[in-house]
Amino acid sequence: MKAKKNFSKAVPVKIGFLGAGNMAQAIMNGLVNSGMKKGLSISAYDINAAAVAAVSAKYGAKPVASAAELVEGCRVVILAVKPQNFAELFELIKGSLTSKHLLISIAAGISTQKISSLAGKKAAIVRVMPNTPALVGMGAAGYSFTKAVGPADKKMASQILSTFCSAAIELPEEKLNAVTALSGSGPAYVFYFAEAMLKAADELGLNAADAKKLVIHTFKGSAELMEKSQETPAQLRIKVTSKGGTTQRALDVMESAGVAETVRLAVRAAKERADELGK
Repeated sequence: MKAKKNFSKAVPVKIGFLGAGNMAQAIMNGLVNSGMKKGLSISAYDINAAAVAAVSAKYGAKPVASAAELVEGCRVVILAVKPQNFAELFELIKGSLTSKHLLISIAAGISTQKISSLAGKKAAIVRVMPNTPALVGMGAAGYSFTKAVGPADKKMASQILSTFCSAAIELPEEKLNAVTALSGSGPAYVFYFAEAMLKAADELGLNAADAKKLVIHTFKGSAELMEKSQETPAQLRIKVTSKGGTTQRALDVMESAGVAETVRLAVRAAKERADELGK
């Protein structure tokens, strides 16, 4: 699903955010730049008053005095608090929830079954696993719906996702912890690799600004090539790798260090941690 810049008129104008951190801000940014500024009302509550003040100033979010008040004033509620704070949050809001509310959760590892049990009633829930490139409108996300989400709300939730994601894939919920490990945590893997490349560039005497530009465009260009090419990543890698050349020497070092196996194990470990958080 490619990022869209406009909302359908079916999208509710009142959307509430419980939590005002980075991912909440990414979604707010998508909403206010989606072409539906007229009539769009965003409310926000966070125990961090400074965070609410920031989103109020930047995105026009209405500060709300309590979590319960926000839920009472918004049919669509985006759950953007940390997973470990969910139980405490629902103690504050469950008395204000109704079967008409649509809850959109972006918390890693928290299942819709867990959210339903905390809500204390049959709730319509969308579980989403986005990532931080959403901050620049280039997020990748997996998402799933509970049976209580009707067709109109499915369409509306998908449109909301389209404002900050360039790729959003509907999946069975049991696959979302794998999405967390792959694309949710994935930007950190990319940044980690970029850090190592920049450190090497510094050791080789390259100017820091020049090296950063080269690394950024190497990542951007490679991603674009991989998206547009019909070839697999392995085939594209082989095309760059001349026998006995510089790339081959570099890849030999990575292979001997077990880099590919380490990445595989790292992704599996992230998935296992997502499973643990859900419990």
